[in-house]
Amino acid sequence: MKKIFISIFSLVIVALLFTSCDTTPDDFMTGDVQTGGLVAPAKSIPYKLGGTASFGVKVDIPQGPGIVAIEVYKTFTGKATVLDRTVDIASENANADVSKTFTYTYANLIQGLSMPANELLLNIGDAWTLSYVSVMEDGRKVLNSAKTNITVANKYAGNYQAVGTFTHPTAGARPINEVKFLTPIDANSCWANAGDLGASGYFVTVTVDPVTNKVTCSAGPGSAAPMANFPGDPTSNYYDPATGKFHLSYFYVGGSGNRIMREVWTPKP
Repeated sequence: MKKIFISIFSLVIVALLFTSCDTTPDDFMTGDVQTGGLVAPAKSIPYKLGGTASFGVKVDIPQGPGIVAIEVYKTFTGKATVLDRTVDIASENANADVSKTFTYTYANLIQGLSMPANELLLNIGDAWTLSYVSVMEDGRKVLNSAKTNITVANKYAGNYQAVGTFTHPTAGARPINEVKFLTPIDANSCWANAGDLGASGYFVTVTVDPVTNKVTCSAGPGSAAPMANFPGDPTSNYYDPATGKFHLSYFYVGGSGNRIMREVWTPKP
């Protein structure tokens, strides 16, 4: 019994000695308020191809140990990480909460990343990631865990209020009034629920001609039926760039004839 007690006591002593020798710095544990350097940047920003001249990224800095500057690093899908810019804070946060907003254009985003000058060559769904390192008054550098994702989308993506009718060949017309999310496919195409049948597996892809703003409707990914512009309404399928609205008339063929969907999609704020 005495030997067991001595062995346990020895293990405790060794553990304490090991712990006391662990001098690993915790400057990079951003959530630890004792180290300071915590910042709260915008989390997610869509970059709409062909529709984003410039945009701002806001970073909130809570009151705490003085931050001299924030180094902003960026990367893009499949690219290395590079230093993007250094934002001067001058320890303003030592006395009060501070917010900083800095502006990006496409030229700013691609600088140093060996990316195409034509943004329309980017793949929908790829993204830039911004990360933040706080430079403290005492010289430490604190890597924040919070990041900003800037995801490539197109200018049509987002939520829309869809209002219109679904006309069945035998049952007649019924109203449509629902929110639809347009998921981007490429620079000029998105897909969404067809009519009010999204839950039943019917989807439509809308492709905008960037010159004429005319819209071509086709089946969305995995749609239960092919979709096409309804030939009976030849002038109804277009995108209005002044209002951001889609005016649509499309259909699919069922067992008893055409199912026609006439809708107006209005972008939601």
